[in-house]
Amino acid sequence: MDCSESQHSSVKTKTGNEAKKMSCVIDAFSPEEARLLANKMYRHESAGWGDEERALSKVARQCGMSAISFKRLMKGQRKGVDVGLSKRIRLAYLNLCNSLIAQLQNDVKAIEETHGHDAVADFKDNVDDLAAQVRAAKERAKGR
Repeated sequence: MDCSESQHSSVKTKTGNEAKKMSCVIDAFSPEEARLLANKMYRHESAGWGDEERALSKVARQCGMSAISFKRLMKGQRKGVDVGLSKRIRLAYLNLCNSLIAQLQNDVKAIEETHGHDAVADFKDNVDDLAAQVRAAKERAKGR
């Protein structure tokens, strides 16, 4: 058996669920998703005119990037986005989500102390579920 025969016999095609699993991993680290998350984080951090540079440098630092590189990512001018960079951007976005949920939990707790448990009973459970989902997403993102 020569080299070409052994190479052809070892190649297997992915079909069905295996192909779907592979596409999910590829989609999770797509440059479009990285750009979308970067834009969301920047828009959240930027308060108005004159605040763009501070917001840009802060969010870029959270993602482990320079401000110039982060701005190029947001504009879609980067040639490629590797898996490590996508992972850092996703973790920074999940950290932002986590801090927003913590603020929401504090607000719910303040309302509960002021007006009683009935005022926020159903809402409090939803916020706690959302916090659990973000923690699970962070663990999945760290594990990749």
